[in-house]
Amino acid sequence: MHGFHGNHSAQLKIWHQSFTDLDAFAQYRRTLREHGRRVMGPDVEVVVHGLRPGTYPAGVAPMDVNSIGGLRVFNEQQICEAALAAQDSGYDAVAIGCFFDPALHQARSLVDIPVVSLTESCMLTACSLGRKFAVISLTDFQKMLTEELAASCGLAGRMAGVVAMSPAVRLFDLEGSGEIVESIKARFLDCCREALRIGAEVIIPGDGVLNEFLVRHQLLQFEGAVVLDSLGVLFQHAAFLVRGKASGTLDISRRLLYAKPTAAMLSHTRAYYGVLNCSESDFSGRD
Repeated sequence: MHGFHGNHSAQLKIWHQSFTDLDAFAQYRRTLREHGRRVMGPDVEVVVHGLRPGTYPAGVAPMDVNSIGGLRVFNEQQICEAALAAQDSGYDAVAIGCFFDPALHQARSLVDIPVVSLTESCMLTACSLGRKFAVISLTDFQKMLTEELAASCGLAGRMAGVVAMSPAVRLFDLEGSGEIVESIKARFLDCCREALRIGAEVIIPGDGVLNEFLVRHQLLQFEGAVVLDSLGVLFQHAAFLVRGKASGTLDISRRLLYAKPTAAMLSHTRAYYGVLNCSESDFSGRD
């Protein structure tokens, strides 16, 4: 633990972990930092991290790589490495800033600090804000995976649907300016209208980079429906779990899904595969 330990005067420290290489998304990285400071205030520090520099081929969007399951699994390993590095560095929680919820269950099985991720956190929160929610995705693949995640969380019955932006939005375009910005705004608002038409009361922007685009352009409201600030919800959820754990109110189960390895098992795996042994400085996004 970073030193929170139930002492409410201490600062809580959250390791944010993107599934992008944040060195390639300067505007997104800057917005994330500002966002964390604004929504969490002086008592919580959100420190942003991305995957290791060079994880993705130059000019290739992370979404294009991670939409291929056989490649995504290699990047998911870095999430486990990040969780272990966060715990070793004294962070209080890990917040995975990706709507694929990559390696969420695996990371939880490895560390004692809370680990949260965007899809699960936002869907659980949405259930307390309205009867039905909808998710707006950037691509058809993201739509498919979000539907699968809702089912795996047991929340498919609370989801009105997933609305994919059309034409699909490229991640690099969310860093753009001029006409492309206006086009993305129009597509997002069209999706909001469709979300309301199918019965949603809560709208979840279903991508971290999209969410920060909406924050920058002040588009987090629509015709009386709640449009979640997805990253803000993620950070608040992480802080809630840390405070609950510190107060003795809650803790993670170690039966079945989140059973932990023994120290000897983890040490052997690290030595044999040469993985799961990174430090904070190995990750992108740290100036």
